[in-house]
Amino acid sequence: MDLLIVFALLVASGMFSGLTIGLMSLSVDEVIRLSDLGDENAIKVLPVIKKGNQLLVSLLLGNTAVNATLSIFLGGLVGEGVLAGVISTALILIFGEILPAAILTRHALFVGARISGLVKFLMFAFYPIAAPIAFILDRALGKEMPALLSRRELRHVIETHQKSERSDIDSLDRDMILGALSLQEKTASAIMTDRDKVFTINAKDKLTKRLIFELKESGYTRFPVVKRDRIVGILNIKRLIGIDFDSRRVEVFGSKDKAIEIHANTKADDMLNQMIKRKTHMAVVVNHAGWIGVVTMEDILEELVGQELTDEFGH
Repeated sequence: MDLLIVFALLVASGMFSGLTIGLMSLSVDEVIRLSDLGDENAIKVLPVIKKGNQLLVSLLLGNTAVNATLSIFLGGLVGEGVLAGVISTALILIFGEILPAAILTRHALFVGARISGLVKFLMFAFYPIAAPIAFILDRALGKEMPALLSRRELRHVIETHQKSERSDIDSLDRDMILGALSLQEKTASAIMTDRDKVFTINAKDKLTKRLIFELKESGYTRFPVVKRDRIVGILNIKRLIGIDFDSRRVEVFGSKDKAIEIHANTKADDMLNQMIKRKTHMAVVVNHAGWIGVVTMEDILEELVGQELTDEFGH
């Protein structure tokens, strides 16, 4: 009978030790994320680990009580002396501490979900003692800080994840995610097309057959309209479809409300937000001396995918 009691106490000791290390090693933020994604194990475990200090105190109380009782019964079985102490210590250490901890640290979420009901019962049973202690710990230590990652850490996580054979993130996914994270570090001046490389048209130019032909042959669809060394609008070549060749000037078709100005030091992500809100595909980059270049939506997409995008015209 004593052997059965010792065996049951060893199992209980292992359960308390394993749950203490396993459940307390789980990140609340990670479990919340998995729960939001519909993970059934996370949904069951989340209510338990949210009460972190109460859970910790309850498990430690249970573990202490079980180990004390186990030592008494083991003393009765193996007797007294050094050998008895070594045997009882080895049994508790191996079967009550090491093995459960090794197993639960690898499968804490799975096992915790299976016995979440038992853990809730234990927290209820030890509530009169555990709750006041947990309250003091909460007051003294404060709330647990959320586990937030910096951009540098997120990059490392994505790169490491993509290299794994079990990863479902391919190289294009990696490049796009890393590109999105890097937008805040790049300025408009770093990704713009320089002024001397921009295909512009003068607001006073007449829409002759030759000019329209040149615009079509350029391969571009949007052209900054310049007036007195300032960009006053963007001409979309689609607006010229079906018009007669006459003496009307470019400024008649140049859409003034589609040209937005971005300072050279504006971050790429802020620039993208402005372009989306203003529903424009081109922004004019300016500094104290005037306009110095343009940035298109394609330029930002190239930063996102991490490679140059070209069409049949080589643009």
